Amino acid sequence: MTKNLELSECITQTLQTTNYAHNPYFLALEDQSFQKEDFLETQIQFFFAVAFFSRPMSALAGKIPNTELRLNIVRNVFEEHGEGDPNGFHENTFKRLLTRLGISEEEMMKRTLWPEVRTFNTLLTGVCVMDSYLVGVSVLGIIERMFSEISAWIGQGILHNGWLEPNQIIHYSLHEKLDLQHSEEFFEILQKPWQENESNRYFIRQGLLMGAYVFNQLYAGLYDARERRDFRSYFGAHTHQ
Repeated sequence: MTKNLELSECITQTLQTTNYAHNPYFLALEDQSFQKEDFLETQIQFFFAVAFFSRPMSALAGKIPNTELRLNIVRNVFEEHGEGDPNGFHENTFKRLLTRLGISEEEMMKRTLWPEVRTFNTLLTGVCVMDSYLVGVSVLGIIERMFSEISAWIGQGILHNGWLEPNQIIHYSLHEKLDLQHSEEFFEILQKPWQENESNRYFIRQGLLMGAYVFNQLYAGLYDARERRDFRSYFGAHTHQ
């Protein structure tokens, strides 16, 4: 099924099959039917995914057999941490965006972690720790690729709904370009294994499909649960170390 396809063709095929542009989350932003209060509630939850994302990526880095290619993931982890500048940590840029939208860090910490996000975070951990590195790299790579477009859609949605001015949007404006670069660095790791044998191509395609599916489902799940309001009295970490 995959032997006559180039890796780039398989990636394109996966994105087309997933059809995430028609996810109700992004359609509601586009047609301005997404209530701001509900949007903010889902973005608080997405913050918990952003804050967690570098952890499975870090675990995956050690599984890459090629030292030079391992640097592709290490570089991604470093950039997730603002290249050493706390102000540039991706979770901190997201906090600043939420603050501009009217949600303080104190308000964020009052929320429970929704099962949609815990499922997403747990899957990334499982695939990066327990599965073949080919599957893990494929999952993270396709998520980064999708997020480059999703960042543009969400940024445009915030503008079109009049929730912020263009110069107030951070995080999404950064990731629109940065994550396209990140995805290419993940896919570079897969190029040689893809060409080697059908077994590798099978695992890579499995990872691409699973990553695209779970990321698309995360947004669909957040949209379905957008009216949920669930608070907690415990303000510690959502995940034990």
